[in-house]
Amino acid sequence: MAVTTTLKSITNRAVLFAETNGRIALVPKALLDPRRPTIPTPEDRQEQLIPYSPQLTLAPMSYVTYNKTLQDIRGMITGVTGLESTSLLFVYGTDLFFTRVTPAKTFDMLNEDFDYYLIGLVLLGLLFGTIVTQALAENKALNKKWK
Repeated sequence: MAVTTTLKSITNRAVLFAETNGRIALVPKALLDPRRPTIPTPEDRQEQLIPYSPQLTLAPMSYVTYNKTLQDIRGMITGVTGLESTSLLFVYGTDLFFTRVTPAKTFDMLNEDFDYYLIGLVLLGLLFGTIVTQALAENKALNKKWK
C-alpha cells in the first residue's frame, strides 16, 4: 500500500493497493472518507461526499497496471514530478514496474492540439490594445488640460 505524493500537495491524494492477483489499484481518497453518508444531504453534496456503499467497486481504468500482472509484489514507492497533477509509482518484487499516476487527471497539461499561434496572436492583440488605449488616454488628458 502507498499514497500518491505531489510537489505542493494540492492534488487530491489517492491510495495505491497491491492486490493478491498482481494488479495495482488506484483508489481516490474520497472513496475512503469515513464521513460518507448513506443518504447525502445538500450539505454533503456541497462538500462533494460520495454516498456510502459497503463494497468498493472499481472501474477497470482504476488499475494502473493495465493488463499486466506483477509477481510477488514486495513494495511500492511514490515520487513527485514537475507537474502537480502527476505522481510517479515504482513497484518492486520479482517484477519491476514504473509508471506515472494522475489521481486528479492531468489538469495542468496542455492538449497536443493546443493552438499556440492563436494564444500568441491574442497576446499581441492585447499588447497592441493596451498601447493604443494608453496613447488615447494621454491625448484625452492633454486635451482636457488645454480647455
